[in-house]
Amino acid sequence: MAQSPDLESVRQAARALLPGLRERAEKTEGLRRLPEETVSELREAGLFRLLQPARHGGSELGLEALVAASAELGRACGSTAWCHGVLGVHAFMLGLFPAAAQQEVYGASPDALIAACFAPSGTATPAPEGYRLRGRWSFASGCDHAQWIAVSAPTGVEALPGVPDLRSFLVPRSDFRIEDNWFVAGLRGTGSKDVAVDDVLVPAHRTLSLVDAALGRAPGLAANPAPLYRLPLFSVLGLALAGPAVGIARGALEAWRERTRERQLAYTGAKLAAQAPAQIRLAESAAEIDAAEMLLFDACARASSASEPEGELALAERVRVRRDVAFAVRLCTRAVDRLFEAGGAHALFDASPLQRAFRDLHAMSAHAFLCWDTVAELAGRVELGFPPTTPVL
Repeated sequence: MAQSPDLESVRQAARALLPGLRERAEKTEGLRRLPEETVSELREAGLFRLLQPARHGGSELGLEALVAASAELGRACGSTAWCHGVLGVHAFMLGLFPAAAQQEVYGASPDALIAACFAPSGTATPAPEGYRLRGRWSFASGCDHAQWIAVSAPTGVEALPGVPDLRSFLVPRSDFRIEDNWFVAGLRGTGSKDVAVDDVLVPAHRTLSLVDAALGRAPGLAANPAPLYRLPLFSVLGLALAGPAVGIARGALEAWRERTRERQLAYTGAKLAAQAPAQIRLAESAAEIDAAEMLLFDACARASSASEPEGELALAERVRVRRDVAFAVRLCTRAVDRLFEAGGAHALFDASPLQRAFRDLHAMSAHAFLCWDTVAELAGRVELGFPPTTPVL
């Protein structure tokens, strides 16, 4: 695949961080969040700003840049790659908010980070000049490092006939608290804790209709006319979440290959690498990972077709992007499962990157955007002429 100069420079910037990320992978899991030195390195490399509006100091690159960077980072640390993907895509999301909200966030610092929760588990009551917001939200990845959080809630009215107005509410660090409940099997270092808001006034300019964002007609387009910001939010989110899977799987493949070259069968002394079953497992997993990467970059291209003048991604194409994103993660999980089965007892140790990849990919597969059963049902319904199971695509 031909690489643009921008895309190749992004890959190189991410690759330069891999030795340090590998060295800190166990520390990251022990902290249950990213170490401060990791956050600093990602900031200094400009990797959080890939989709950030140029008018606020961002690179304003395409989807491929974010996916490529996360895929590289995942080779060394899945938790780092996940946080990079989600915090990076939230810069894109902020570009969809009204210009006043963007100025409020980036006026303080162009390096500001925004965490987000999309399940509408809070309540928002209309009030003069905005909404009264309260609630508790789960899975706020990277929230320890965020100066702002965007949380979702229904407003009690309709955005379209029969479609509830689900909104994202942008809240500063002073108005939310983090509740540390992130004790989990996979993606341990992402710090995806609960956040809570007791009762705060969120001004109207710090709210975004998720329906408008999904349809590529967000108010931020007035300030950010670049084609990037015409892309449907949830297609972009899915791709940002899936990029780390390719890197995690590729890192596991690299570790398994090196370990297998050294291993000898216990009773015969024969080289494991010379055995046909090992060769077949390696080949099949490598093919699945390559296929997953091609699916993701094809999905990036499909999603980006909405950035053309007057372009809008049709329902069938938005569903196809969701399907291909989830299936790419499924392919990566299968590839690592196959390798883990033949990883030997040493793969069980905490120091083994293979067991970490196994846990991280299964954790990723549980995400609502990436769960194959959920997404496959949606794709099958639409293919057979039934309405989608969700209005937000």
